[in-house]
Amino acid sequence: MLTDPSLEFFLLFSVLLIITLPILSRSPKLHAIPTVGSTTWIGSCWSAIKNLSGVSEIVQEGYDKYKDVPFKIPTLYNWIVVVSGNKLLEEVRRAPNGQLSSDEANNDFFKTPFTIGHRVARDPYHFSIIKTHLNRQLTTLFRSIENEIAFTLNETFGSENSEWTSVVALDAIRKVVSRASCLALFGLPLCRDPSWLELCLQFSSDVVLSGRVLELFPSFMWPVLAKFVTSTSRHTSKGIKYLGPIIRERQRGRTARPCDEDQTDTPNDFLQWVIENGAETSEWEITQRIMAMWFASVHGTSTTLLSALYNLAAHPEYLKPLREEVDYLVHRDGWTKAAVDKMHMIDSFLKESHRLGGFSTLVMQRKVLRDFTFSDGRVVPRGCLISAPSYAIHHDEETYSSPNAFDPFRFSRLRLHENETREQLVSLSSEFLTFGHGKQAWYGHVYPYL
Repeated sequence: MLTDPSLEFFLLFSVLLIITLPILSRSPKLHAIPTVGSTTWIGSCWSAIKNLSGVSEIVQEGYDKYKDVPFKIPTLYNWIVVVSGNKLLEEVRRAPNGQLSSDEANNDFFKTPFTIGHRVARDPYHFSIIKTHLNRQLTTLFRSIENEIAFTLNETFGSENSEWTSVVALDAIRKVVSRASCLALFGLPLCRDPSWLELCLQFSSDVVLSGRVLELFPSFMWPVLAKFVTSTSRHTSKGIKYLGPIIRERQRGRTARPCDEDQTDTPNDFLQWVIENGAETSEWEITQRIMAMWFASVHGTSTTLLSALYNLAAHPEYLKPLREEVDYLVHRDGWTKAAVDKMHMIDSFLKESHRLGGFSTLVMQRKVLRDFTFSDGRVVPRGCLISAPSYAIHHDEETYSSPNAFDPFRFSRLRLHENETREQLVSLSSEFLTFGHGKQAWYGHVYPYL
């Protein structure tokens, strides 16, 4: 036991110095970018500690003071430079991935090498597979995904003739999202295995939790601490018990099938696309890749859908027009992708729910790999993060009329008078940043500080 007060003070000061060293040694290049909060080193350290619980207030303060001008906020071991306005966001959007990297920003936040796998962090080729194959196969997959969603909804909520049943909304949504995602990733019957789904949900929770724990320590300590706070190997080992037999069977089938043989019976899902890609062949590597893709596809989706469900419950007057739109289009075109693409009111309802209740304060995150200079001459040095204040932009009265009011058909009305595709939920712009902006949008957009 330490009894010398001076020694205790020395140890405490040493720990504090290690924690705050990156802030103390800030680059002079950052001086041209205003700081939100205190500019002293003690004040910056205290702000960084407070920001661990969320940055919504400090980001809003910065946006109100420095709108359309870069400003910075401290984290424990780094700075986040926040940018807004068409001009600055366009400059970030156009920057090459080798200079401003979404992949590396996500790796830093989720600690991907330690929480999911080093190879996954080093080469996230699964996103390219999804973009190419899923877009090409979406029409084919649409019917089976729709059937699985309907099956899961009936199983979760009961049929039309069932009595009222109480459910936990978030749990129910997670079940629906998980089953639909699993179907696209590796098909039946595994997507209905409750033990496998529970493993996937636990894996997702552990990735987020482990990443936040490692965030409390400097990066040089992550490799050691990861052995104690992450469950990567354990989750992968459990995953192989489910996926291993399927992987082996499909690999044998691929080897035995002649190149010119009709392949109409080949599975059409992400697992098969990874196997056909051939970049990874071991069960361990493929299992980690599958679980990484599952995490990317499900993480955050349940929360945003929950917001839409709550808005619908709070405004039941919109049920009738939404149902009428769906009934009309399904009766005419069936449950097809073409029909869903024409559901402008549904699309607007979901987009407004995203805008008003987005689950992230900062999105469009980029890690600076080489010093980045804005057109006004301000420099963001290597190692810093750049992000956009989605919540502040989505609630700006100069961008949206009555920005704090829920207006479910805001965007469907705009589609009648303006560029139709620009107002779609999936359209990217500097005014609607839920999915990020630019080539690195969708999977690289979230910096989940609430």
